[in-house]
Amino acid sequence: MAKKKIEDGAQIDNIERIEGDESSGENIVIRKKFAGLADYKAKNNIREMEYKHQEWINMSPAFKEVTRLPGLPQSHVICVYGRSDTGKSTTIIEAAAYAQKQGILPVLIITENKFSWERAVTMGLDRENCISFIGVQTIEEGVEEILNLMRQQEKGELNYDLLFCWDSIGATPSKAEWDSQQEDGGKTAMMVTAKVLRAQFTRLLGPKINATRKKDCPYTNTLLVVNHAYTSPPKPPSTIAGLELYGGDGIYLASTLVLRQGGIMSRSSKVTATKDGVKVAFAIKSALVVEKNHITNVAANGTIVCTDHGFILESEIDAYKKEYRNGWDLEFDKYWKDVSLD
Repeated sequence: MAKKKIEDGAQIDNIERIEGDESSGENIVIRKKFAGLADYKAKNNIREMEYKHQEWINMSPAFKEVTRLPGLPQSHVICVYGRSDTGKSTTIIEAAAYAQKQGILPVLIITENKFSWERAVTMGLDRENCISFIGVQTIEEGVEEILNLMRQQEKGELNYDLLFCWDSIGATPSKAEWDSQQEDGGKTAMMVTAKVLRAQFTRLLGPKINATRKKDCPYTNTLLVVNHAYTSPPKPPSTIAGLELYGGDGIYLASTLVLRQGGIMSRSSKVTATKDGVKVAFAIKSALVVEKNHITNVAANGTIVCTDHGFILESEIDAYKKEYRNGWDLEFDKYWKDVSLD
């Protein structure tokens, strides 16, 4: 569309529509037809890419209320990052459990030894109906497992939509870093790892995952990645500290949805339950922030509570306690009221 003043008596060919004040002729918007364009496109086999309707992996009501999202978007790379003990694994397990209910096969790529199958089963994940790669040692190994399953899809050997859940990429070295750990402690190769991550995710995995959005693709695959972060010192002239992702910004750039769990400076908070002198961790209260959203452009945030059964809102703690720990006394730590988004 172009804005143009129409002079008295002027003739303009191929006008499709005129909007504005025709009596004055000032700033009239003219939409012109491009004669013969359709024939040109057909002759040169120029076709517009057709995409599937955007579908979502369902999540808990608490997650959807805080993020203002219908769930997690399919056919995208999604990054969840934050400091330790902020509930990131809850996101992974909850997503995998809900995916199963929708007929989407979860593929777990686990590089940390902290993963608990007992908790995953408690949250509703059916261990028999997922694929798991436990103890993946390098980034290249994890990427190859993903690509191999997608090749099997193309051959018709794995006839399911897939949700790849990688927990956590921040604990995964590159092959170069792994091989050099005995030589110099991996200090030199850490920079190589950042380059490997950027190349593998922005130029390989990201495009392959996004390509399953195409209408002619028989499968719809999604990649959900957990990454650790650390607090970095202020960069002048700023006086505010930041939160940096391990392995650089490669995954952030490849992701169309980025969620931060936990604050930048503030910490998460725990509530414990005590009965007959026995104290157990009951829940974690943490920030949940939509930092990057190229699907709906919503940037919501709030606090959420992570439990052994998934996410709940803070207002639901008493009801949750009655259902699972009735009669237990709750104890909130000193940080409970200080949990913030920054």
